[in-house]
Amino acid sequence: MTKTKTDAERAVAWRHRSHSLVCDVIESWEHGTAVRCTAHPGFWDYNSMRLEGPDTGASVDELAAAADRCQNGLHHRRIEVEDEVAGGRLRPGFDLLGWRTTRLVWLALDDPPAGPEFEEVPVEATRELRLEWARSEGYELGEREYQRQAEAEEDVARRCGLRALVERDAGGRLVAYVTFLTDGETAEVEQAYVEPALRGRGTGGGLVAAAARAGGASETFIVADDEGDPKRLYQRLGFRPVWIQHEFTRRPSATLD
Repeated sequence: MTKTKTDAERAVAWRHRSHSLVCDVIESWEHGTAVRCTAHPGFWDYNSMRLEGPDTGASVDELAAAADRCQNGLHHRRIEVEDEVAGGRLRPGFDLLGWRTTRLVWLALDDPPAGPEFEEVPVEATRELRLEWARSEGYELGEREYQRQAEAEEDVARRCGLRALVERDAGGRLVAYVTFLTDGETAEVEQAYVEPALRGRGTGGGLVAAAARAGGASETFIVADDEGDPKRLYQRLGFRPVWIQHEFTRRPSATLD
């Protein structure tokens, strides 16, 4: 693949591609694009507003008002800021509003390291582990809401062509998984989860590397909280930081949908 764009530009383009695969409403607003997946209004990543391009100078109050207007009918509000400078400028103001603010680092890998191979299964087979992860995040949801969110994830996975690799224990029970997607030229490792009791043994890193190899692409992205620990694992595997994205989310009080 001829790389005429910068690493960051390719990461942004890949993010836009994921929206185009899942979202049935893609509309312009003053400073970018608003997207919705009307089938799954509680799936924040696909019901969002992108603040695109260089910093426009838009204020926190202006953006919050735009979110109320463009995301009317949703229980949450979500703004993704593509310019690192703009995100840093706006973050303190959204903190004061009580929104959750996250600084995400996109990392890219060109040459996946060698390592063990893992079993591929349908994404649906990972549901129990995905629910275990979701419950550990502290959302105050009933079991029905957790199951509904898992079903939404699986529908989105079908739309994207998401794939999954897993690790089993001696009894055949799934204890870790990774999900990824690829178009043959670019890939993304989306989720990686290992049961807490089994962490620290290299399983997570092995799964991520195996997913990058299975994607068969010349460039593989993965996204991490820039203020968290997982990014250091990814960097040890050879991933390099290429883009900083800010997410500002006003969370619903009790449910995801």
